Amino acid sequence: MAAAARARLSGTPRGVGAGRVTERIYLTYPLRLITEPLIYELGTQFGLRTNIRGATVSDTLGLVALEVEGSRAAIERGIAWLRAQGVTVEPIEKNVIE
Repeated sequence: MAAAARARLSGTPRGVGAGRVTERIYLTYPLRLITEPLIYELGTQFGLRTNIRGATVSDTLGLVALEVEGSRAAIERGIAWLRAQGVTVEPIEKNVIE
């Protein structure tokens, strides 16, 4: 049986293991970045798997609860990049969206 199929049957999230970790973060976008595809860029530039767990986006507000999966180093680089773009990044302390 393939590893991915075993993981699905065992309840282990696909892709977890082999040095991969999952982080849950809140992103608060400044007004000028609301229409930018930052989550797409996060996935493509840093090889992260992204999963939007909740969001409030309007013409004046961008707040996203995001789950990112990848190597610890890639996640840290991705978060640093988001902050450099002007996004506020905060950890989700407790899993309140599952």
